[in-house]
Formats: sequence, C-alpha cells, structure tokens
Amino acid sequence: MTPDGRTAAPCGELCPLPGSPPALVDAAESASRTATRLADARSRLLRVGASLDTQRSPAVERARERVAAAADHARASGGMLEAAASTLHRHAAVLHDAQASAQRAIDEHAEALRRETRWYAEVDEARRSTWNIVAVGGGVVGGGVAGGGVAGGGVTGGGMAGEPSVGWSGAARSSAGWSPSGRSTAGRPTGWSDACAVPGDPTQAHLRLATAERELAAARADVAAAAARWRAARDTKDDASRRAAAALSALADVRAVRAVVTAGADPRTLEASGAAARRVVTLLPRAASGGEEEARRELRAELRRILTAHADDPAFWAVFWDGATTQDVYLALGPTVLDPARPLPARLRTALGDGVMAWARTASDPELREFGRDVVVGIGDWPLGLSERSRLAAILLPAELPAVAHAAAGDALDARWRSRADEAAAATGTPGAPTGDALVDATITAPIAVAVLAGYARHPRLALDRLAPAQDTQVAGSVRRWFGWAPSGGWPDGGRAVAGAYAAAVDEGTTSHHRADQRRAAVLVSHATPALATGLTAGPTLDDRASADVARAYEPYLPSVGDATLAQTFARDAEDGPAEPVPAPGIDPDDSLAAGTGLRADVPQPELDAFALRDVIAATSRSPEAAQAWLGTTERYAASMIEVATSGAYDVNSEPRYHLAEQVLTGVGAVTGAMQAETLAAAYDEAETREAVISLASDALGLGTLGRSSAEAVAATATTKGLEFLDTSGPIADARAEVGTVRDQTYTRYVTTIHDLYLAHDLDAGIPLDEAMRRAESTDVAADDDAALHIEGEFRTAFKPMSEPEEGDR
Repeated sequence: MTPDGRTAAPCGELCPLPGSPPALVDAAESASRTATRLADARSRLLRVGASLDTQRSPAVERARERVAAAADHARASGGMLEAAASTLHRHAAVLHDAQASAQRAIDEHAEALRRETRWYAEVDEARRSTWNIVAVGGGVVGGGVAGGGVAGGGVTGGGMAGEPSVGWSGAARSSAGWSPSGRSTAGRPTGWSDACAVPGDPTQAHLRLATAERELAAARADVAAAAARWRAARDTKDDASRRAAAALSALADVRAVRAVVTAGADPRTLEASGAAARRVVTLLPRAASGGEEEARRELRAELRRILTAHADDPAFWAVFWDGATTQDVYLALGPTVLDPARPLPARLRTALGDGVMAWARTASDPELREFGRDVVVGIGDWPLGLSERSRLAAILLPAELPAVAHAAAGDALDARWRSRADEAAAATGTPGAPTGDALVDATITAPIAVAVLAGYARHPRLALDRLAPAQDTQVAGSVRRWFGWAPSGGWPDGGRAVAGAYAAAVDEGTTSHHRADQRRAAVLVSHATPALATGLTAGPTLDDRASADVARAYEPYLPSVGDATLAQTFARDAEDGPAEPVPAPGIDPDDSLAAGTGLRADVPQPELDAFALRDVIAATSRSPEAAQAWLGTTERYAASMIEVATSGAYDVNSEPRYHLAEQVLTGVGAVTGAMQAETLAAAYDEAETREAVISLASDALGLGTLGRSSAEAVAATATTKGLEFLDTSGPIADARAEVGTVRDQTYTRYVTTIHDLYLAHDLDAGIPLDEAMRRAESTDVAADDDAALHIEGEFRTAFKPMSEPEEGDR
C-alpha cells in the first residue's frame, strides 16, 4: 500500500488488482439464502403467535412475547443479511469492472513499452550512425538545414545537440534507402528502403530522425496514459472497497440495523446516519455549557436543525440515544436565561418523540428501564428552567414506549414526590398528598406525570401494578400521590392521563380471570373515591374524555352504589347511628347482585364512600358530553340486569325479578341524583350570599364593608331582580323544583323500560296477558300497590341524599 492507502504495484510495475468477484458473489448469494430462510422462519413464528391470540394465561403471554421477540430478531437478522448481500453484489460488480479496466491498462501499457523500446532504438541508431553525408554547396548542422536549404553540397551534425554527428558523403552513395515505415528491406537496417536512391540525401536523413522521435514520444505518451488508466482503476477499486467495508461495518451496529429494518428504511443510509448522530452527540455538551454564549446559541440552533432533519431516520436515532444522555438533551435544547430560545417547534417535538420510539424498538429491557429512570432523574433539582426541562422530559416519554420504560419513569417520579412529601409530612406531621414545596415541585413536574400516566393508560397491567399494588397497605399511599391532588390550575391535559390510567387499572383488574386482580381493582376504587373527591375532581373541571374515563371506572361497581347510598344515609341520619357512617376502604363483604336472588356480582365490590362518590359524579358530569357518559353506564347496567331478569330462570317464580328491578332503580337513583348535586349546591350558595347581604344590612353595616366590586354586584342584582333578591328561599325552591322534575322523569323512564321488557318477555314465553300484566305490576309506574310504591320509594331514597348535599357531608 502507498502512504495514502492505495494499492501499490510491486517493484514499481503494474499488476492485476487483487480480489475475487466470484467469491464475493458466492458470499452474497449465501447471505441471501440465509435471509430467505429467516424470512420463512419469521412467517412461521408469526403464525404461531397468531394462534396464541385467542388464549389467555400468564404462560401464554410469556410465550407470545418470546415468539414476537424471536420474530423481530429474525426480521432484523434477515434485513442485515439482505443489506450485506446487496453490498457484496454491488462491490463484486465494481471490482469486476475495475479489474477488467486495470488488465486492459496493463496490456496496453506493455504494448506501449514495446513500441517505446523499438523507437528508442531507432532514434539511437539514427543519432549514432557513423555514415558521412557530404552534399555539394551546403550542410545541415544540428539536424537542421543551414540557411533554410542545402548549402555547399554537404550535411554535417545530423544528430541532436550534444550527440555525435552523422555524416553523409557524396562518395558513400548506395542503392539502399530509409523508409519511415520502419520495415526492413533486403537485409538492411530497419527504416531503410530502396526508394531512397541516395543515402546521403539530407532531407531523407532529417525525416528518419524526426519520424523516429515522434513515434517514440507517442509510445511514451501511451505508456503514461496506460499507467494513468491503471491507477484510475486501482483508485476506483480502493474507493469501492472502503465504501463496502464501511457499509459492512455499519451493519455490525445491530441496534441501528434493527431500527432500519423495522422501519423498512434503506440500510445503505446506516453509515451516513451514524456519522451524523455521533457528531450531534459530541455537540450536546458544548451546546449545554462552556464557551462563548454566542457560539453556544449557534450550536443550539444547529442542533435543532439537525435533529429535525433526521426526524424520519431510524438509524440516526438508534445511534444517537446510544451516546446521548437525557440531561445533555435538556440542557442543550431547552431555553436558558442567557438564551431564551423559542419553545421547541412542533416538528422538533415530533422528531424527538418518534426518535425515542425508533430507538426503543431495538432496546433491551434493562436499557429501557435505565432510559425511563434517566428521563426523570435527568431533570435535576435546580429550580431554574425546571418547567422547561419537565416539558422536554414529557416529550421523551411517548405513551407508546414499552411498559418497562414507563414503569421506571413512574417509579423515579414517585420516589421524587415521596421524598418531598415525606419532608413536608415530617414538618407538619400529616402525611398525604403533596403540600407546600412538595406541591410546588409536583405542579412543575406535572407534564412528566401526564406522560407517565398516559403510559400507564396505554399499558393496563402496568397501571394496575403501580396504582393498586398487591399489598393493600401500599394502595393508600399510591392513591394519595396520584389521585389525591391536582396541580395549581389543573392538569396540563385536562386530567385525561390520570383518569385514563385509573380506568385502565380498574378495567385490567375487573376483566382478569384471577380473583386477586379483581380484588385489587376493587380496593383501588375504594381508596381512590375519597381521594378523587378532594383531589383530582376538586380542581378545575376535567376534560370531557377524562370525565368519561372516571365514569367508566365505576361501571362494574354500580350494583353496590345504591346499597352504599341507602346504608350510609341511614347511618348518618340515625340518632344512635355510628360516629363514622362510611366504612373503611376495602372489599364489601356482601357481593350479592341483588337481595333475594342468590346471584353474586361478577366481580368483588368495593366499600364505597357514597358521599365522596356523589362529589366525584357531580364534578365529572357538568357538560352534556360528560353527563352522557354517566348515563351510558346506568343504561348498560340496567340492560345487563334486565337481561338476567328475562333470561328464563324466573319464568315460574317472578319474585327475583322484582329484586333485580329494585336494585337497578336504587343504583340509577343514586347516580342520577349525584348528577344533580351541584344544581342544589349552587342554589344553597346563592341563598347564603343573599342571607349574608341581608344580615349586613340589618346590622346597619350596609354595603360599605364589602369590597367595591362586591357592593356593585349586589346592588346591580338587587336592581335587576327587585325585591325578589331579598327572598333567600327562592333559589333553593327553584332548584328543588328543577331537580324534582329530573327525578320524576328519570324514574318514569327507567321503570317503564323495565316494565315493558318484563311484560314482553312473559308474553313471548306464552304467559297469558292478564297473568303477564299482574307479574309486571310492581314495575308499573301507574300502579299504586305496596310493591310499586316501595320500589319507587327506594329510588327516591337513593336519589335524595345524592342530589341534596347536607352540611355534614358537603
């Protein structure tokens, strides 16, 4: 090799270029065949995985995960082999062409050397000839014609300057002559011909030497040109070898290859993408700290441009996240005091999130776990820029990340909050949700919490494991930290993530085949209900989707809502009732679906705080869309109970149907009553305001003790409403009338539906009309027998306390 890495010819001679295109083609074909076999294996694995989709068990889940992982490995390995085969085929073609070009150059070089040797000898002979040429009246000096012609009849110096002269004398004439054709005639020296009758002719001597020198120069030019063509072929081969080696070396980065193959991208971009990613990694620390601020500002802008440009480059992100740290990313991209850059553009935010996903598809569980933890820990404790770092951290935690990453991030965030809450608890002696400085930190880092909870919602098993730990003693702490508070100003996403995680955890538990999971979900709801009432739902109104998720979480437990409402209302109102009418969180020992039926609820039922649930329902049913979500739960609950009642099991003895209807109407009454709670609460607030103003006036304090704006508002209200404003019972009476109308309409709608379906079933079963009507009479809204009155009374008894908050439970 030459110092610049080129292939050197031994001993300074040209030689064939090394390498075997057939061997490269054989290797490429072998790689292609292996890739094909891997593709077949992947297809078989996918069929096996599909056959497992209908089966549910922990063992099957593990088998499905392993089959999916093996299929992914087969796809990545096959893609790598296909890329290697393509590179080898391409290099074999280039090598074949380069070797052919080099061989042609070698052959042409050898032929040119032979011509050079021949013409050199011819020149040498012409220069060294000892013949004398004498011409009359003139001479040729130094190979030229003196005076522009023949003078003195003689030619002298018939060679090049510094060479022996060749003389031609007039006496030395012969019949031999010189021919420029270079052919030998009659055994004479090459270049001579009989056509030249006078060897001493100076014109012919000059032509002989000039022609030989011209041919020698052409031969030497051909030698140089052939050597140049060989070097060009050599350089082409060397450059192609370097490119092929770099491409094959890039394929050794398994993560980058898997990222490219998974994304269906071109593996030939690996080398350039990897180089760009490594460059960005080296720029991050420089952009984060050190150096002149202006230079850092330019670096930060350049980083944003590069990262955005590689948004759809999976190989780039695979290499980038192998070398970059989350803290460097926060400091390099986030705004600083000296460089208050604009917030990250939407395209860059998308690029970062998609880039993390591209990397995660090739990462192992330990790598994902470390990444999730670093996303949270990397934001640090220093307050300056914490909000910006938190928002950037949330971008790096897409909900679609594998569960292990969200688990690690959630644990790290939980530990951060817990340490600060413990500090506050040590100072106040009251452990619970974040307060004081802990609340400030939790509010600032709320974007990360949203990202973590969105991940929990995406991975229901993770949500159940983290929000409802297997040990009941840990559930209270988890519930307080996640549901028992709300950031100042509300959650950034309107509560969608926290409500979605809550619903996902409950759904995972209630749909599980394991009773332990079902119990965990019930314990979670039992603990979460009072926490939600004073935390999540006590803040700003939730997003409609969040409200719908909260409603969905309580749907499996509607069978116990009515019973809890009646029992706790009775205990609260009884003179000798318990001091604490609400039972401790846990599992309701009575898991019957409805009294008198002998049926059990599908899942364990929680001990519910009915009054806390009332506040939760009221806060999550404010908009028509949110209210419809709650009504949807009652509709589905009623439909499922009616389906049980009309299943045919009670065609002989219809009494259990009555108890099922009673259970439905009690639960519906409690839920729909809670949906009206804020109507009466607002009326009570307005009445209290009026009473306060009247009290102030009666004490001769007038309006002067109120703030200017309050006094003006009260005066305006009194002016517009006249003396009606002084009627403190007016708002409450109006609200009661409104709520009463809703109550009656709701009862009529549900009981009529139950009655009609009961009657239709009996008629379909062949029961005579009179008998069918008698059997359904207890659910007839127009009936006035004891059974019908009792069932209506149960509905009203559940509706009233949930719609009319009292001072003791507000």
